[in-house]
Amino acid sequence: MSPHPATVLLAAACGWFLVVAVNTPLSSALILSLSLVLGTWAARSVAVIATTLALTVPAALSMVLIHAPYGEHHIAPLLTSDGLALAGSLSLRFAALMGCVLAAAAALSVAEVSKWMQVSRVGYKAAYVVGASLQSLPQGRQAMAAVRDANRLAGVKIGLRNVGPRVIIPVIARLLTQGAQRGHALAAIGFDEPGPRTLLQPVPDSAAQRALRWFLVLATVVIAWI
Repeated sequence: MSPHPATVLLAAACGWFLVVAVNTPLSSALILSLSLVLGTWAARSVAVIATTLALTVPAALSMVLIHAPYGEHHIAPLLTSDGLALAGSLSLRFAALMGCVLAAAAALSVAEVSKWMQVSRVGYKAAYVVGASLQSLPQGRQAMAAVRDANRLAGVKIGLRNVGPRVIIPVIARLLTQGAQRGHALAAIGFDEPGPRTLLQPVPDSAAQRALRWFLVLATVVIAWI
């Protein structure tokens, strides 16, 4: 059985809090390693590892440029050992934070998040907003693919001069049209009308997962206090 969305989000929040609160290279390395392992298992691919590296490398290079020249122990022109150590620590912390977020994203399902929020206190309207927001990226990719295929079939080569009218504007128009169609469909079924309504089947939430969430909170508080 897949983990409950609340368990995944709470685990990511606890990991994020520990990275910031403990703020040591060892804690960052441990949480990063755990996030990459769990994210790879959830995604069944190395996408979490690759995305974490893609986000971390530019940030790490900027931190080296900012901190490496301005330490006290010079080892080369414009290079200090303590500056490099600080840049490495900050880069590791950044990677751990990104790893927590990406691992949670890999373990979450848009449908399960929407079903969970629909029966929670936030209500069905917030559930729709969150679900639509989470679906915007894949819908954008689909729109890009459709526009790219249309240009390819028409024999149009995309360059700097025609990328606006041939790619950007069609993609935006397609996304706006899809949004308007969803709005008409919601209005037709009375989405905004008061009264009882059909709800999606709730996501199973076992006693073991509820106990796990309490354990995560208590463990996070204890580790941060120690």
